[in-house]
Amino acid sequence: MPLYPHHGRINLDCPVECLLTVLSLKAFNPLTRACGLEEPPRTVGDVVDLHTRHQLREISGLGPRRILEIEAALVLAELDITSHQHRPPA
Repeated sequence: MPLYPHHGRINLDCPVECLLTVLSLKAFNPLTRACGLEEPPRTVGDVVDLHTRHQLREISGLGPRRILEIEAALVLAELDITSHQHRPPA
């Protein structure tokens, strides 16, 4: 699947690839592989859910520095990560 930069505002329904404009590959690649989780995140909302449930640390290859980078990227994308209510799994 080709990866294209996102143009415009990033929202919760965007595919996770939209975070490439605000996230390094060193954080993006382990996040999208999600080794250690049942299912990788498919949308930006899924990433916010993982953050809200403190599950980012369960992903192999994401240490404290990369998790902080992901949090900063979500804030940079103007997403409210403090009051997000996670969605139940589909």
